Amino acid sequence: MATTAPRGGRPAAALLVLLAVCCTSESARVGYESLSLPRVKPADLNASAAFGRDTVARLARLESSLEGAGVHMRLGTSIHGQFIESMPEQRALEQGREALAAVKAALYLSQHHCQRYGVDQLKCARWLSSQKLGSTPLGAACSEARAPPDAHCPEQAKYRSLDGSCNHVDRTAWTWGQAFSSYRRLLFPEYQDGIHLPRGPKKGIALPSARQVSVAIARDRDLPDRSLTLAMMQWTQFVEHDLSHTPTSKMMNTGTPLTCCRPDSTPLQPRHAHPLCQPIVIPQQDPFYAPHRARCMSYIRSLHAFRPDCSFGPAEQMNQASHFLDGSQLYGTSVRRDRSLRLFARGKLLLANQNGHGRPYLPPADEPRDRCQVSSASAACYKSGDVRANTHPHLTAMHTLWAREHNRVAEELSELNPQWDDETVFQEARRVVIAEMQHITYDQWMPSLLGARFAQKVGLMAGSGALLNSFRESEDPSVSNAFATAGLKFGLSMMQGRIQLYDEKRHANASLLLRDHFNKPNVLESTAALDGLVRGLATQSSQQVDVFLVEDLTNMMFRDSSDRGVDALSLAIQRGRDHGLPGYNQYRKLCGLPAAASFDEFADVMPRQTAQRLSTVYAHPDDVDVLVGGMAELPWDGALVGPTLRYIISEQLLRTRRADRYFYDNADQPYPFSPEQLREIRKASLARIFCDDANEVATMQPQAFAVPSPGNRLTSCANEDAIPRVDLTVWRENTV
Repeated sequence: MATTAPRGGRPAAALLVLLAVCCTSESARVGYESLSLPRVKPADLNASAAFGRDTVARLARLESSLEGAGVHMRLGTSIHGQFIESMPEQRALEQGREALAAVKAALYLSQHHCQRYGVDQLKCARWLSSQKLGSTPLGAACSEARAPPDAHCPEQAKYRSLDGSCNHVDRTAWTWGQAFSSYRRLLFPEYQDGIHLPRGPKKGIALPSARQVSVAIARDRDLPDRSLTLAMMQWTQFVEHDLSHTPTSKMMNTGTPLTCCRPDSTPLQPRHAHPLCQPIVIPQQDPFYAPHRARCMSYIRSLHAFRPDCSFGPAEQMNQASHFLDGSQLYGTSVRRDRSLRLFARGKLLLANQNGHGRPYLPPADEPRDRCQVSSASAACYKSGDVRANTHPHLTAMHTLWAREHNRVAEELSELNPQWDDETVFQEARRVVIAEMQHITYDQWMPSLLGARFAQKVGLMAGSGALLNSFRESEDPSVSNAFATAGLKFGLSMMQGRIQLYDEKRHANASLLLRDHFNKPNVLESTAALDGLVRGLATQSSQQVDVFLVEDLTNMMFRDSSDRGVDALSLAIQRGRDHGLPGYNQYRKLCGLPAAASFDEFADVMPRQTAQRLSTVYAHPDDVDVLVGGMAELPWDGALVGPTLRYIISEQLLRTRRADRYFYDNADQPYPFSPEQLREIRKASLARIFCDDANEVATMQPQAFAVPSPGNRLTSCANEDAIPRVDLTVWRENTV
């Protein structure tokens, strides 16, 4: 794979310094900017809070009208597919409603204090972020939302919580990383009005339509990566889902799912437009949608979250996953979800046999027609810790393998320790499985993604010796908005439109079109399908990381009966703007590159032809979206991605490791793994998971992220020298 080093940028050593600084003090740099404005009186703060709540309450009349007119999401449509991807939980909706009121309250203060004194919107936003919700009714709501489920966090708890709370000992940090809290900012947000309108252009009225950008750059070109398998793509998505899940809004007063376009993909009448809609304009000359006369792609704004310090200020978005790498996509983030997934016998997860024979699969979803794009209540649709488990066959297969791995570990631990009750076996098995996931991520996936030499230098590599004293009590583990919204979205470009299924000799014996299987996991019902998919993950090449996406993603994602779907890249671009992410140029500066004054200057890290294409759709270099610019960069110094995405990703992965008290090799947790247990966990590999948890996969290459080769030969799964197995006997508890 070709690599390049930026011309005119700081060397790699400077990037390491930037990472170190960012991971300790960046949050402080994106906050308050002092202004000489009159002090806001408590009465004005209360008035703003009342205005915010009243504004949200007044949506009830509009929402009642929309329901009466039938303007809402319809099951089975592509809009339904979008909704499944970002389905909000009830707790998220309740907190999101109050957080939206806080945003409206901030707008009230902006209009009544900043505009009166001629303060520009960005400076006003910074000033507002220093004003606390405090004694206002919204202040109490924020404090309640940010409180841990337990009134007291036990300092010596052996097991991590489900929702990420109580990870840190300091009382002020009990809720750091907790599910349903806001993302963290690498850079201060840039909203068009300073508070919540999606990012605008450097000059002029509006940025180019997200679909216009997608059409200009994301062509369907078959450029496979000859060294990496689709497992690399799939683990990227699996990690992304573990660390982030951004819910979208529903109707605030009725809870009905929204739609932002008419069923024929034309714009809604103004009286039917909900304020939480931000539909994507489809250009009249769109090469795919124009023949369908489609002019509107539905986009619903992300749910807001209270700001982490319970202040007024710009809108923040909610992460309803925990902010830790903790298997939340497998176990869920709430006691309610956890209880629905467990067997409550021998520490196992609830799985279901198909046709009464063979190995069990994920249990059926409670509401298949809501959770999948299927028309029958008896159609295949699975339940896991994350509603996105059914998105496409490879992801469903990965969820299935890890649920089986939990039960395999639980079964063996139960036999080794018959004195353990169900809860102890479950928690111990969960602890082992999370450790395996963390080890695979940091020891095998991450070096391939960021470059082994770079990963070693910045301290990202998994250790090979004793436990580490790497935990930082003062470091906030929260996932950055840039990471969740742009950082790992490059994985879209690695996906294949035609999914190959392989037999034991690694011959492709069947294939699936990705476009036919979004939220339709029925293919796994076939006895041989799971093994064919698993072998495919370890055999079929991923596409290269670039700006090119298969048509299944740009035109056919969540396709419905109209034979068209939505555009994954357009939606990702629109979400970045919705979240107020600054443009690509600002993130270039953050990672040590110079800001480009012209499009030609982007050629220091991306092909000149790509930079020129950007100039045909954007009016100014500052307008380029960070996701677009990041994906356009050439791989840098052994990484799969360029310098900007590498910075965003490595900043987060460093934080995810160092700010997790329960990270598997951390010595500072209450009950660290023994040296013998740690040695065994470090034997974990995705290859062994494929061997142990598929149906009848008999051979595998040791490095599943790399294609089979003379140095990575297929070997028998029974060969534990080539593909080591974690020896769980070191977990036998001495009862004497």
